Amino acid sequence: MNKVDRWKDFIPPEDLAAYGKAAFGGRIGIGSRPGLLNIDTTNVFVDPKYLLCNSDTTELVAAITAVTELFRKLDLPIYYSCRDDRRLPQYRGIWNLTMGKSSSGEFLAPGADDWPASYAPRPQDVIIRKNKPSPFFGTPLESFLRYDGVDSLIVIGTATSGCIRAGVVDAFSHNFRVTVMEEGCGDRSVFSHRANLFDLDMKYADVESFDYIRAELTKKFGRTAAVG
Repeated sequence: MNKVDRWKDFIPPEDLAAYGKAAFGGRIGIGSRPGLLNIDTTNVFVDPKYLLCNSDTTELVAAITAVTELFRKLDLPIYYSCRDDRRLPQYRGIWNLTMGKSSSGEFLAPGADDWPASYAPRPQDVIIRKNKPSPFFGTPLESFLRYDGVDSLIVIGTATSGCIRAGVVDAFSHNFRVTVMEEGCGDRSVFSHRANLFDLDMKYADVESFDYIRAELTKKFGRTAAVG
Protein backbone atom coordinates (compact mmCIF):
# COMPACT_ATOMS: atom_id res chain seq x y z
CA MET A 1 0.00 0.00 0.00
CA ASN A 2 1.40 3.41 -0.93
CA LYS A 3 1.05 6.45 1.31
CA VAL A 4 -1.87 7.89 -0.64
CA ASP A 5 -3.93 4.70 -0.40
CA ARG A 6 -3.58 4.47 3.38
CA TRP A 7 -5.76 7.57 3.76
CA LYS A 8 -8.64 6.46 1.52
CA ASP A 9 -11.00 6.01 4.48
CA PHE A 10 -10.41 9.59 5.64
CA ILE A 11 -9.90 11.73 2.54
CA PRO A 12 -12.44 11.97 -0.34
CA PRO A 13 -11.32 10.07 -3.46
CA GLU A 14 -11.28 13.19 -5.63
CA ASP A 15 -8.86 14.84 -3.20
CA LEU A 16 -6.65 11.76 -3.10
CA ALA A 17 -6.62 11.71 -6.88
CA ALA A 18 -5.22 15.24 -6.92
CA TYR A 19 -2.40 14.22 -4.57
CA GLY A 20 -1.75 11.12 -6.63
CA LYS A 21 -1.64 13.12 -9.87
CA ALA A 22 1.16 15.25 -8.47
CA ALA A 23 2.88 12.13 -7.07
CA PHE A 24 2.76 13.39 -3.51
CA GLY A 25 3.36 10.90 -0.73
CA GLY A 26 6.83 9.67 -1.58
CA ARG A 27 8.50 7.78 1.25
CA ILE A 28 11.39 9.64 2.87
CA GLY A 29 12.80 6.98 5.17
CA ILE A 30 15.01 7.15 8.25
CA GLY A 31 18.59 8.25 7.71
CA SER A 32 21.90 7.12 9.14
CA ARG A 33 21.76 9.17 12.36
CA PRO A 34 18.23 9.71 13.73
CA GLY A 35 17.34 11.79 16.74
CA LEU A 36 14.14 11.83 18.77
CA LEU A 37 12.46 15.25 18.91
CA ASN A 38 9.93 15.45 21.74
CA ILE A 39 7.86 18.60 21.23
CA ASP A 40 5.95 20.07 24.17
CA THR A 41 4.93 17.08 26.28
CA THR A 42 5.20 18.75 29.67
CA ASN A 43 2.34 18.39 32.17
CA VAL A 44 0.46 21.42 30.86
CA PHE A 45 -0.11 19.52 27.59
CA VAL A 46 -0.58 15.93 28.80
CA ASP A 47 -2.14 16.20 32.26
CA PRO A 48 -5.93 16.86 32.11
CA LYS A 49 -5.86 19.02 35.23
CA TYR A 50 -4.22 21.79 33.21
CA LEU A 51 -5.90 24.13 30.71
CA LEU A 52 -4.17 22.87 27.58
CA CYS A 53 -5.18 19.24 27.97
CA ASN A 54 -8.82 18.15 28.10
CA SER A 55 -8.76 14.45 27.26
CA ASP A 56 -7.37 11.11 28.40
CA THR A 57 -3.70 11.00 27.37
CA THR A 58 -2.86 7.63 28.92
CA GLU A 59 -2.12 6.02 25.56
CA LEU A 60 -0.17 9.05 24.34
CA VAL A 61 2.04 9.08 27.44
CA ALA A 62 2.61 5.32 27.11
CA ALA A 63 3.65 5.69 23.47
CA ILE A 64 6.03 8.56 24.24
CA THR A 65 7.53 6.54 27.08
CA ALA A 66 8.02 3.50 24.82
CA VAL A 67 9.83 5.36 22.04
CA THR A 68 11.95 7.26 24.57
CA GLU A 69 13.04 3.98 26.14
CA LEU A 70 13.88 2.66 22.66
CA PHE A 71 16.13 5.62 21.86
CA ARG A 72 17.85 5.29 25.23
CA LYS A 73 18.42 1.58 24.70
CA LEU A 74 19.92 2.21 21.26
CA ASP A 75 22.00 5.15 22.56
CA LEU A 76 20.53 7.59 20.04
CA PRO A 77 20.22 11.33 20.77
CA ILE A 78 17.07 12.84 22.29
CA TYR A 79 15.96 16.47 22.13
CA TYR A 80 13.11 18.05 24.06
CA SER A 81 11.32 21.32 23.46
CA CYS A 82 9.12 23.22 25.89
CA ARG A 83 7.69 26.70 26.21
CA ASP A 84 9.95 29.30 27.72
CA ASP A 85 9.17 31.84 30.46
CA ARG A 86 5.64 33.19 29.86
CA ARG A 87 5.16 35.35 32.96
CA LEU A 88 5.42 38.74 31.21
CA PRO A 89 3.08 39.82 28.40
CA GLN A 90 6.11 40.59 26.23
CA TYR A 91 7.26 36.99 26.59
CA ARG A 92 3.85 35.73 25.49
CA GLY A 93 3.59 38.15 22.58
CA ILE A 94 0.71 37.53 20.17
CA TRP A 95 -0.34 34.53 22.27
CA ASN A 96 -2.05 37.21 24.38
CA LEU A 97 -4.44 37.83 21.48
CA THR A 98 -5.05 34.26 20.30
CA MET A 99 -5.26 32.49 23.67
CA GLY A 100 -7.54 34.27 26.13
CA LYS A 101 -6.22 32.52 29.22
CA SER A 102 -2.52 32.68 28.38
CA SER A 103 -1.85 34.67 31.55
CA SER A 104 -4.08 32.64 33.88
CA GLY A 105 -2.83 31.10 37.09
CA GLU A 106 -3.69 27.60 35.87
CA PHE A 107 -1.75 28.10 32.66
CA LEU A 108 1.30 29.18 34.68
CA ALA A 109 0.78 26.90 37.68
CA PRO A 110 3.71 25.20 39.47
CA GLY A 111 4.53 21.88 37.86
CA ALA A 112 2.92 22.78 34.53
CA ASP A 113 6.28 22.84 32.78
CA ASP A 114 7.61 19.62 34.31
CA TRP A 115 7.69 16.39 32.32
CA PRO A 116 6.05 13.13 33.45
CA ALA A 117 8.65 10.99 35.20
CA SER A 118 8.34 8.13 32.71
CA TYR A 119 10.08 10.06 29.94
CA ALA A 120 11.55 13.14 31.63
CA PRO A 121 14.85 14.43 30.20
CA ARG A 122 18.12 13.06 31.53
CA PRO A 123 21.13 15.33 32.16
CA GLN A 124 22.59 14.44 28.74
CA ASP A 125 19.42 15.24 26.79
CA VAL A 126 19.14 18.59 25.00
CA ILE A 127 16.30 20.91 26.05
CA ILE A 128 15.14 23.69 23.73
CA ARG A 129 13.05 26.46 25.29
CA LYS A 130 10.91 28.21 22.72
CA ASN A 131 8.53 31.14 22.49
CA LYS A 132 6.64 30.20 19.32
CA PRO A 133 5.25 26.93 17.88
CA SER A 134 8.33 25.60 16.06
CA PRO A 135 11.30 24.42 18.17
CA PHE A 136 13.51 25.73 15.35
CA PHE A 137 12.22 29.32 15.42
CA GLY A 138 14.65 31.62 17.23
CA THR A 139 16.52 28.70 18.84
CA PRO A 140 19.87 26.92 18.25
CA LEU A 141 18.21 23.55 17.61
CA GLU A 142 19.45 23.20 14.04
CA SER A 143 23.06 23.87 15.06
CA PHE A 144 22.82 21.28 17.84
CA LEU A 145 21.49 18.69 15.40
CA ARG A 146 24.22 19.43 12.87
CA TYR A 147 26.88 19.18 15.60
CA ASP A 148 25.51 15.78 16.63
CA GLY A 149 25.54 14.57 13.01
CA VAL A 150 21.77 14.05 13.00
CA ASP A 151 20.25 13.70 9.53
CA SER A 152 16.74 12.59 10.44
CA LEU A 153 14.20 13.14 13.19
CA ILE A 154 11.52 10.98 14.79
CA VAL A 155 8.98 13.54 15.99
CA ILE A 156 6.53 13.08 18.86
CA GLY A 157 4.52 15.47 21.02
CA THR A 158 1.67 17.98 21.01
CA ALA A 159 -0.27 19.45 19.37
CA THR A 160 -0.32 17.79 15.96
CA SER A 161 -1.99 20.77 14.29
CA GLY A 162 0.24 23.34 16.00
CA CYS A 163 3.74 22.83 17.32
CA ILE A 164 4.20 19.41 15.72
CA ARG A 165 3.24 20.72 12.30
CA ALA A 166 5.39 23.83 12.70
CA GLY A 167 8.39 21.80 13.83
CA VAL A 168 8.04 19.22 11.07
CA VAL A 169 7.76 21.85 8.34
CA ASP A 170 10.83 23.65 9.67
CA ALA A 171 12.79 20.39 9.92
CA PHE A 172 11.81 19.60 6.33
CA SER A 173 12.85 23.11 5.31
CA HIS A 174 16.28 22.46 6.85
CA ASN A 175 16.51 19.23 4.80
CA PHE A 176 16.18 16.78 7.67
CA ARG A 177 14.37 13.52 7.00
CA VAL A 178 11.31 13.48 9.25
CA THR A 179 9.19 10.62 10.58
CA VAL A 180 6.14 11.46 12.70
CA MET A 181 5.18 8.71 15.12
CA GLU A 182 1.40 8.46 14.84
CA GLU A 183 0.65 7.17 18.35
CA GLY A 184 3.17 9.60 19.82
CA CYS A 185 1.29 12.76 18.82
CA GLY A 186 -1.86 14.29 20.26
CA ASP A 187 -4.21 17.19 19.68
CA ARG A 188 -7.25 18.81 21.29
CA SER A 189 -9.26 17.89 18.17
CA VAL A 190 -9.34 14.40 16.68
CA PHE A 191 -10.22 15.89 13.29
CA SER A 192 -7.30 18.34 13.38
CA HIS A 193 -5.01 15.52 14.45
CA ARG A 194 -5.97 13.29 11.53
CA ALA A 195 -6.10 16.07 8.94
CA ASN A 196 -2.65 17.32 9.83
CA LEU A 197 -1.14 13.84 9.93
CA PHE A 198 -2.46 13.32 6.40
CA ASP A 199 -1.03 16.59 5.14
CA LEU A 200 2.34 15.99 6.78
CA ASP A 201 2.46 12.45 5.40
CA MET A 202 1.82 13.70 1.88
CA LYS A 203 4.29 16.59 1.79
CA TYR A 204 6.79 16.89 4.62
CA ALA A 205 7.29 13.61 6.49
CA ASP A 206 6.52 9.93 6.84
CA VAL A 207 3.77 9.15 9.35
CA GLU A 208 4.59 5.76 10.84
CA SER A 209 3.60 3.54 13.74
CA PHE A 210 5.76 2.82 16.75
CA ASP A 211 6.08 -0.80 15.63
CA TYR A 212 7.51 0.29 12.28
CA ILE A 213 9.93 2.74 13.91
CA ARG A 214 11.05 0.17 16.47
CA ALA A 215 11.69 -2.42 13.77
CA GLU A 216 13.64 -0.01 11.57
CA LEU A 217 15.79 1.38 14.36
CA THR A 218 16.46 -2.01 15.90
CA LYS A 219 17.51 -3.37 12.50
CA LYS A 220 19.89 -0.45 11.92
CA PHE A 221 21.23 0.21 15.39
CA GLY A 222 20.40 -2.75 17.63
CA ARG A 223 23.65 -4.58 17.10
CA THR A 224 25.70 -1.44 17.80
CA ALA A 225 23.81 -0.89 21.04
CA ALA A 226 24.24 -4.53 22.08
CA VAL A 227 27.99 -4.36 21.49
CA GLY A 228 28.26 -1.04 23.32
